[in-house]
Amino acid sequence: MVNEATKEHGGREVTITLATTTVAPALPLQEHVLPLSNLDLLLPPLDVSVFFCYLHPAPTVAVLKEALAKTLVAYYPLAGEVVANGDGEPELLCSGRGVDFTEASAGGARLRELRLGVVDESVEKLVPAKKAGGVMSVQVDKISWYSLSRFTSCCVWMT
Repeated sequence: MVNEATKEHGGREVTITLATTTVAPALPLQEHVLPLSNLDLLLPPLDVSVFFCYLHPAPTVAVLKEALAKTLVAYYPLAGEVVANGDGEPELLCSGRGVDFTEASAGGARLRELRLGVVDESVEKLVPAKKAGGVMSVQVDKISWYSLSRFTSCCVWMT
């Protein structure tokens, strides 16, 4: 799925392009259910974001997707989804459905305008949306650094 939008930013138009795919584990997995611990059931859901920054030449999107697919074989619960059991309690269905992987490009935006010191106004905009029930999402953003070179960030979002 590809979405494109034009927004006003800093007195000029910025074109934001999003392409979302699903990255599945590199090897097939047998579907099974993992029960959540009592602690998981008692505490409210906690979302965690990890933000990585790379200067160009950065790893290509294909390399990141391949590494993610291989990683999901060992950490297969991340490729699953949270579902309700017969009693209505959440549990983790290890189905190998995969991880939502979004590629974002902001044509016309510059890294120096992101105000990285103000997290609520900058980095939070780079955090990917996660489907209901999904365990993990990844978003790769390509942003201009001044006018010539490029900057790539990779944000991992987990429940």
